Amino acid sequence: MSMNTPSGTLAATDAQKTALRRALRITASEKWDLNRRFPVVMSRASGAHVWDVNGKQYVDFTSCSGAAPLGAGYEPVLAHVATEMRRTGGILPGPLSVHRVELAERLAEIFPVAQRSVFFRTGSCATTAAVRLARAHTGVNLVLTSGYHGWHDWHLQDRPAMGLPRRDPDSVEFRYDLDLLEKVASAQRVAAVIITPEVNFFPAEYHRRLQTLVHQHGALLILDEVMTGFRYALGGYHTAVGLTPDLITLSKGLANGMALSAVAGRADVLNATEKTYLGNTYQREVTPFAAALSTLDALRDGTALARMRQVGEQLINGLNEVFVGQQVEAWAFAWPTMFDVMFADAELGHAFFQEMWSRGFLMQYGGRFMPSAALSDADVRAAIEAAGQALPAALARVDSTGSDPDPVAAAVRFAGDHFVATPDSVRLWFTAPSRP
Repeated sequence: MSMNTPSGTLAATDAQKTALRRALRITASEKWDLNRRFPVVMSRASGAHVWDVNGKQYVDFTSCSGAAPLGAGYEPVLAHVATEMRRTGGILPGPLSVHRVELAERLAEIFPVAQRSVFFRTGSCATTAAVRLARAHTGVNLVLTSGYHGWHDWHLQDRPAMGLPRRDPDSVEFRYDLDLLEKVASAQRVAAVIITPEVNFFPAEYHRRLQTLVHQHGALLILDEVMTGFRYALGGYHTAVGLTPDLITLSKGLANGMALSAVAGRADVLNATEKTYLGNTYQREVTPFAAALSTLDALRDGTALARMRQVGEQLINGLNEVFVGQQVEAWAFAWPTMFDVMFADAELGHAFFQEMWSRGFLMQYGGRFMPSAALSDADVRAAIEAAGQALPAALARVDSTGSDPDPVAAAVRFAGDHFVATPDSVRLWFTAPSRP
């Protein structure tokens, strides 16, 4: 059982080993669930803390992959969900509930582009639905895409090793390269361009230029705000930087841990639901909508987002002090509520975060840091102190001599590995982070 878990870091007990063997035998993917992720079977969570089957406590710096910005088990959300579970049983016979209608109205207040909204369970469902709506509205199949949009077949064209290549020949990656986008859109009509804003690598001006180019070619702009919608700013990334996408997709943080996603945007584009079918059984659920309404209540005044930003700034500054103090070419950088950590030597980066797991701090190399509002100052101080111990332990395991110290070169490699951008597009738009 190879789990990329170095001896001396995560010292698995017999109970943990047994739990991992059970998981691998019956449900877990070694590649996707364990390899360079957290080789831990978890049992419970509260706020920013989680416990494994042995009772060991960890601090979560991912907000459960962004799903729980208020922290796990935020009491007002739990109370509303419990009330609706008792009142309705959690699901109704038909797909229309007062909760769904109210949530669509609330999204229209928060996101000015959200004239109408339709709901699903996952971000993958939302992006797939947005692409289908764009095709149905325009009568054109070709869609250009950049960034991660989930696991469905229309996507991942640039990652043939993940499945059958060319499974959707009308979905074409432009790899964040505006010249490539222009070339393809000039040669044939495009239904839509869907892009995930990689805000730590591509600035607002990039996205404004992208929007101009997309609309010049008569295509729809779909902004995949599954990650940024409730984490970059109230009203999402597009509102903060002055974009007017035709559709947006939302999910992470919408219902603070419950499965819910949305496609929102122009009414005429959303009305393409009349030309296709996007129904699903669990639109009848009440509890995710209840969770979302209480989550939006908590996010409304900006206090939670301000706390996430404060924690992110503390982590960025503290990690960079550790990197500089130990003369390691690594950078924590960019938007504090969803920042990246990049090493000149990626293997050292992986080893560093494995050492952090063993010390009780859940963070992953190549995975975005998404601190929750539930993190305390003591959590942050403890993490920075642990980083000071984890880095020399990682250096003892990895020979990183000869690594290119140029942060732009590191950014090219990082982008290529994690969200598929051309080297030229990264070099053109990326601003190297400053050192403390």
